Amino acid sequence: MSNIPDLTASVGAPRVVALEYPFAKTLGSPGDSSGQMEVLRAALAAGLDIRQAGGIRHLPFKWPETKAKAQAHPAVPPPIATYLKRRPWDLPKFIRREVPG
Repeated sequence: MSNIPDLTASVGAPRVVALEYPFAKTLGSPGDSSGQMEVLRAALAAGLDIRQAGGIRHLPFKWPETKAKAQAHPAVPPPIATYLKRRPWDLPKFIRREVPG
């Protein structure tokens, strides 16, 4: 499942289920379990329907907010952002999947 299907297909994904939702909200809004389950069920069904290698199937869902609102920063930054703001030199460790100590 991808919110940038053309890029995902270009790197050789065997099949792509496309859903143009904002980054970090690929399945839907936080707390909307019924909406997330609907998206997940549709994605699984679409994945089974793709018969051709490299096929892309777009899901019919639309994000309910404007693009500007969907891309707004959260009121409280995630803990990783706060950590890296104080210790930017640890970023390479995270990229290498090493836990800073």
